[in-house]
This record gives sequence, structure tokens and C-alpha cells, in this order.
Amino acid sequence: MHTETQSQVAALRDAPAGGWQAVGRALRWLVRTQEGVLLLIVILLCIFLSLNTRVFLTARNVGVLLSVVSMTAVTAYAMTMLMIAGEVDLSVGSMQALVGVLVMQVLNNTSSLPLGLLTALVVGVVVGLINAGASLKLGINSLIVTLAMLSIVRGAGYVATQAAVQNFHKLPEFGDIGNGFIGPVPWPVAIMVGVFIVLYLVLNRTTFGRYIYVVGGNPQAARLAGIRVNWVKTAAFVLTGVMAALSAVILTSRMNSGQNNAGVGFELQVVGAVLLGGTGLGGGAGSLIGTFLAVLLLAILNNGIILMGINSSWQIAVNGLLIMLAVYLDARRRQALGLA
Repeated sequence: MHTETQSQVAALRDAPAGGWQAVGRALRWLVRTQEGVLLLIVILLCIFLSLNTRVFLTARNVGVLLSVVSMTAVTAYAMTMLMIAGEVDLSVGSMQALVGVLVMQVLNNTSSLPLGLLTALVVGVVVGLINAGASLKLGINSLIVTLAMLSIVRGAGYVATQAAVQNFHKLPEFGDIGNGFIGPVPWPVAIMVGVFIVLYLVLNRTTFGRYIYVVGGNPQAARLAGIRVNWVKTAAFVLTGVMAALSAVILTSRMNSGQNNAGVGFELQVVGAVLLGGTGLGGGAGSLIGTFLAVLLLAILNNGIILMGINSSWQIAVNGLLIMLAVYLDARRRQALGLA
């Protein structure tokens, strides 16, 4: 009997060991990684808002929140890959205006959804190629190039129309892109998840994805290794342009019109989320999971500000503060690693 008791005690002592080790690893991941910290903050913020507001966890609010998140997320995924490669694109906000008015004009004139989507794709590719060419071939910093393109693309949107382009085509398929559902899931959320899966696999499971990290971390070493650095960066620029165009299509569908003033400040939301997600300004490091969690955190904060009746102007201030915090943390990380 004594031996049996001892074996039971030993079993009780040993059985949880693996479980406690797993818990310990999870806790270390939560507090030591950018993704873990963001996830913890998101969970705590959700708990706080669910206890202090009536509608935060309602299906309608969650659906609207995730649909709005989708527009920032699909662009931020591509921006993450571009910034890992050591470049940046500030023209994505203006793309929401130009793509929106052009797509709506094409749809009104042709009533063809494929032609409208092809227009968005072409604009995204062209702007991405211009950004890449000016930055890589002319040797101009991508921050400066895309800041100029921000104004150029915005101006093109105003040239294309002096007012909002209303929906005269009445295609239900186009309305579904921003407002429809696949079962219980909103179309924008399905698009956001699908894009995440594809780009996650590209970044983490393909040679091109590995090249992005190498090019951003050490371009000279990448060239010596035979990697076509400019080609990799050009592909990342084009991908960012295409994803910005996709985001513009979702926004235009949701608004049911093309607005030439759409996307003001959108580039700051995207870049801020990427920085907050752990992708550094110097390139070579970052993750799509961190970016998604950062996008989600910013959206929940903005949603909470509205639900709690706080002055909506705080949304801008909070986003700015978080961007500043992200840049500061990146600088400290680079100093700690001896990269600064």
C-alpha cells in the first residue's frame, strides 16, 4: 500500500511537469517576443472593453471591426515584406483615392467587374514599378520617392474627377466585395485571411521569402551570394502596390463610391502597424503575425475610443504615440544587437 501511494505521488508530481513546462514556454513567449506582448495587450484590451461597453463583443461590432481591419491588414502584410527588404512605400494612402475613382469610372462605363478589378491591378503594378525604378535605378531613398508619389498619385486622383464618382452600374458582385458575406464571414475578412495565408507561406516557406530577409539584412552579402537584390525589392514594391489597390477596391465597395479624398493618413496607419508589429526600419527582421496583431490592436483601440464616448480626435494622437513607441523600441533593439 505504501509503494502504491508513493507511485501515485510520483505520478502526480511528474504528470504536470510537461504541462508546466509548456505553460512556462508560453509565458516566456508572451513577455519576450513582440508578437507575444501584442497578443497579451490585445487580450487584456478586449477584456477591458467587454466589461466596460455593452456592444464591443456583439457579432455586429466584431464583424464591422474586422472588416475595417481588413483594409489596413492586406496592405500592411505587403508593407511588412517591403520593409523587411529595407524599403518603404508612403504612397499607399493616395492609392486608395486613385484606384477608387478609376475603378468606379470603369465599372460605370463598362458594367464589367473583371475590367474594374483589372484596372485596380494595373494601377497597383504601375505605381509599384515607378516606386521601384525611381528608388533603385536612380538611387533615391524610397522614403523620399514614395513621399513624392504620395502627392503625385493623390493629384492624379483629383485630376481624374473633381467630385466623388457615384455608383451607376449597380453590380451586386462589386457591392459584395466590401459588404457581402461567405456564410457568416464578411467578404473583407475572408480576403484578409486568404491574403495572410498566401503571403505567410511566401515569406516563410519559399526561396523568395528567404531572399527578402537576406536582402534587407545585408544587401552586399546578398549580391555576393548571387541574389538579384533589385529584382527582389522591385517584386516587394509591386506587391505592396497591388495590395494597396486591393484595399482600395474593398474601401470603394464599402463606400459605394470612388472618393478622390479617400485614404488620407492611411499610409501612417499601415507603416505604424508594421513598425509596432516588430518590423524594423533597418530591414532584415519582421513577421506577418506581429503585423496582424498590431493592426488588430490599433483597430481595437480606435473602436474602444468610440464606444466609450471619448473624443475621436484621440485616435490620431494614440496612433502617433504608438508609432513613436515602436520606433523607439526598434532603435533600442538595434543598439542592443550592435546594429545602430
